[in-house]
Amino acid sequence: MFRSTLLLLLLFNLFAAPSILAQNHPTKASPFDAIRWLEQQPQVQIGDKWYIPIAIDGVAVEKILAKCRKQWPGQLQKRFAEDLMEAMALLGHEPADTVTLRLKTSPAAKEIVLEGIPNTRDKRQKLRAGGDRQPTPLRRSPSWLSKKQVEQEIASFRAALIDQFAYLHLKGIDLDEAIEQEVGQRYSRGLPTRMPPVDLVMILQRVLMQFGDGHADVRSTNFRLGEGAPFNPFLLGDTDGKVVAYRSDRSALLDPKYPYVVSLEGRPIEECIEEWIPFIAAGSPQLIRRRTVGLLREVSMWRRNTGGIGFSDIERKMRRPFAVELVSIDGKKTRTLELKPTDRKPTYGEWPRSESRLLDDNLGYLRLARMDNRAVQEVYRWMPRFRETDGLIVDVRGNGGGSREALLALAGFLLGDKESPWVGNFAVYRKSSKFDEDHLAKRFMRRLDSDEWTAKQRSVIRRAFAKFKPEWQVPDGFSKWHALVLDRTGHPQEFPYTKEVVILSDAGCFSATDIFLGALEIHPRVTLVGTPSSGGSARSQGFDLPHSLIEVRCASMASFRPNGWLYDGRGIEVDIEVHPDPTYFIEGGQDKVLERAIERLKKSR
Repeated sequence: MFRSTLLLLLLFNLFAAPSILAQNHPTKASPFDAIRWLEQQPQVQIGDKWYIPIAIDGVAVEKILAKCRKQWPGQLQKRFAEDLMEAMALLGHEPADTVTLRLKTSPAAKEIVLEGIPNTRDKRQKLRAGGDRQPTPLRRSPSWLSKKQVEQEIASFRAALIDQFAYLHLKGIDLDEAIEQEVGQRYSRGLPTRMPPVDLVMILQRVLMQFGDGHADVRSTNFRLGEGAPFNPFLLGDTDGKVVAYRSDRSALLDPKYPYVVSLEGRPIEECIEEWIPFIAAGSPQLIRRRTVGLLREVSMWRRNTGGIGFSDIERKMRRPFAVELVSIDGKKTRTLELKPTDRKPTYGEWPRSESRLLDDNLGYLRLARMDNRAVQEVYRWMPRFRETDGLIVDVRGNGGGSREALLALAGFLLGDKESPWVGNFAVYRKSSKFDEDHLAKRFMRRLDSDEWTAKQRSVIRRAFAKFKPEWQVPDGFSKWHALVLDRTGHPQEFPYTKEVVILSDAGCFSATDIFLGALEIHPRVTLVGTPSSGGSARSQGFDLPHSLIEVRCASMASFRPNGWLYDGRGIEVDIEVHPDPTYFIEGGQDKVLERAIERLKKSR
């Protein structure tokens, strides 16, 4: 049976006895603090010690690895790190808040047992972010690469992109020419006899960003843009082209009377932003803006290095106090603050920090901060409570994506008794030996000619595809077309919610949340309010370069809205554009977007 059907069956049993989605703990979790690999065999870190894992809750690790290889071909390392609990669930073992581990300290050592090891979302998130990714003891990341090694790394990079990258030909960019130009920009006389891996990261990052894939990334085990201390002792947000400075704990604006940043140490803020655009995917303007503003929390991203060439000189320079020039809302008055950098990285976290609830005026408010199993639970927990409301607000602002289950769950409620299912996404993927025919199954997409569609679904696909005119004609080397259809799920909690729905959007919406917005905005009772999403839908894949251990991620899927527009490079436009007030970024601030949504629903009664 098609995998999406199996996953939907899990959704259907959400409030029945013990399905994995019914647990209070997240299924996107891990008991490991870090993972490293030696010849496709994992070693795991618990606390400050490394082990060879033998079994997790009695399930042999070899069995889990085999399931990962079968379920996600070519993605063993990624899926063991990110989808460990799902792999175990597919083997019939439901995850718990803690696990028992059988381990060895070396192949010849005796097994030891560690009980009660916390199985948490935070650990999994760190593994996913790659922050704790470490090379194996036998393959440490080198300090230098020889010219020959660099040439081999570039050849591997090129070959993998030609084989897997969906957007290689999207913008008409010549890959070899782009590589040559970026090498020449960094080394005017050509490749040196040796090169630090960080230089290769920067070169390949600038190359890959030109193609417009919002999910694309190049990183090494010890370097990633915007992640190095020291940092600003505040955070930056963007509203209508202006940069807002606020305290890292979101307790207040940096200066309530002067909310906007004019300059950092005398450098105009827009100059600081523009400098790093080449290192950001050439996607939608809002994606570029959000990501470049986010990079500026690292002092070295905007501070000029003058007066020193040694590491200690640069380090001292970066840690000196600096001036922040701020301007009032009306732009007439300015104020300059002197602040000290900090080693503590300020984090954005989830925002807004709000909970699903019943609002005044009998309106429902459904908050989905991430597209994960918890979001599915929110849909099924709250939609029955909103049954008699006069309208619904769905807030996905700041939701960077995840999976599509929450979209399927909510769409099932939005179909009226006399309404038909609809198509939310057409896509194709690059043909590669690394990808199976069901490569898009986890995106709940099937080929248009699949015999698993119902007669009604097949009919709506036929009508939608007849009108589908993709803005980019994909070249040879892609799969046949696939579709995502939104229909009733049959969940026991499901009912037709026929009132108006407003969805709140901003540039923090990305990936699966773009699909969520793009698919639901087609529905006639749905209105999008706020600002456009960033735009990205990729079925992202990763590969490592052999010498440097540099990790590269790129899209394997070209993903379109039914109107023919790509998700990448555009984002989802809103019906009613509302930019946030500067105080939106802090606790207790004004939320103009939510206020406009409430006003809209009250008028539509």
